[in-house]
Amino acid sequence: MKHQKADTKRAVRQFWENNPLSAAAIPFQPGSTEFFAAHTGLRKAGTTPEVELWAYEPDTVQGKRLLDIGCGNGYVTCLYAEAGADVVAVDITDRAVELTRARLALNGLDAEVKQADAEALPFEDESFDVVVSFGVLHHTPDTEQAIEEARRLLKPGGRLLLMLYHRDSFAYRFLFRAKRWLQPTWRGKTADEQVNAVDGPDNPLGKVYSKPQVRELLKSFSEVEFRAASIFFRWAILIPSPIRRQVEKRWGWHLFIKANKPQPHR
Repeated sequence: MKHQKADTKRAVRQFWENNPLSAAAIPFQPGSTEFFAAHTGLRKAGTTPEVELWAYEPDTVQGKRLLDIGCGNGYVTCLYAEAGADVVAVDITDRAVELTRARLALNGLDAEVKQADAEALPFEDESFDVVVSFGVLHHTPDTEQAIEEARRLLKPGGRLLLMLYHRDSFAYRFLFRAKRWLQPTWRGKTADEQVNAVDGPDNPLGKVYSKPQVRELLKSFSEVEFRAASIFFRWAILIPSPIRRQVEKRWGWHLFIKANKPQPHR
């Protein structure tokens, strides 16, 4: 099992080295001004300002030491650096480190960025006020260990902000199942293979979580909150926006999670 996890992790790292976040969807060179502008447009189109404010809490981080696990191409790192946090960003790939540093430089922002594994982070216990990880920990083999690392690094009373793929979403419960019935390319495939393919046909690992499963993952945390977003369905744009937003709250593909590390009992 240990060797299998190591092999999977190598495959995950290689996939993301070769396929930087959103590069397949953007017709510009990764690292260019045009690339980052296009990516920002994709992010803004995929969520609402209300959801972003709720999920990212940028108005609460000024002056706080914040760790961004899985910085991708730097969107979240820059968001928090601009909000006044003392940001440290890590990613399993060297390519993401390069892209995040480039994005910071283009925006005139500062953050410490380094290559590191979410399951074994090179920081002292209780050294961060906030730990965030959006769309990342469902790609690492031992998500439980990555959560434990986040807990270890948070100060008592510290804040954890996550996004994981949602098992009880319209996409997973209905759309993927319909595709396996109706589309020849998906016949004989498993739901797990469909989850993997969300991030590219060669992606070796993606996972989905229900709210009860997340509560189990976060059993050492308190005050766990959820909000789903993004219906992840091409024709969803035809649904009137107020109705679509209500549907997304129940059936969204992105499950945003907030929790606190408890204070020690006195």
